[in-house]
Amino acid sequence: MKTENSIEQAFWLTMANVFLPPMHPEVFVVSRNWLADDLQEMCDALGLDLLPDLKQLRRNLAGLASHEILLVDYSHLFLQPPAPASLNLSRYVDGGINGPCMDALENAYRRAGVTQSERMRDLPDHGAMQMETLAFLLGEDFQEAADFARLCLVGALPRLAQTVDEESPNSPYAPLSRIAAGAITRFTQEAHPSASQKKRRHDVSVGVWRHCKSCDQPFAREKEIQIMTRALAQAGLPATHLERCPDCRDAVSGFFKRSLT
Repeated sequence: MKTENSIEQAFWLTMANVFLPPMHPEVFVVSRNWLADDLQEMCDALGLDLLPDLKQLRRNLAGLASHEILLVDYSHLFLQPPAPASLNLSRYVDGGINGPCMDALENAYRRAGVTQSERMRDLPDHGAMQMETLAFLLGEDFQEAADFARLCLVGALPRLAQTVDEESPNSPYAPLSRIAAGAITRFTQEAHPSASQKKRRHDVSVGVWRHCKSCDQPFAREKEIQIMTRALAQAGLPATHLERCPDCRDAVSGFFKRSLT
């Protein structure tokens, strides 16, 4: 009998593969004939209510006449400059490459003993590499996997889904991005660290996003919030307002916004 972790491993390995360039015709055949059914089976087992996205995935895949069309679609979205979307997901966290999120990912790979294979000729923040690493860590320790997911995937996948959906809603990568964004929400809540993890000195807050207490949307990096909280505490000032994003903070405080003329 499969455990939930093994099913979740299979889910993220599947997602890692679908976000690699579909270079071979058999990828198209497998995707169109079996991908949606396999994902639905895994989503049902994991308690993920993503049926509307799975239905759209079936429709969008059925609309593809050939492997070449799928490859052109992938290239348009993610490869051909100026690509409207990026699978180098740290861009959605840091606003560019080689920022704190990339550093945190590289440190996480080193700790996990993960290295790039020959087939992955891209930067370490590529979505497929992160998803495959997440699957590997789920087989080792759930807390490690959750910490890794919060470095980049939790904050980046919803933004990727929005970008792809706006650019190409009839692409199979639109519902696939939303399915990934929906599934990663399982890791948004902080888990209790184990005793061995408490002894570690590495900073796991780098690249992790603080979620608003009211609307649950990510609005600032955890590291920045921690720095501001300590500074306010040293000055003898409260920091409870940092629990909410600026929009929700204004609403709670009774403030409002208006356009300037």
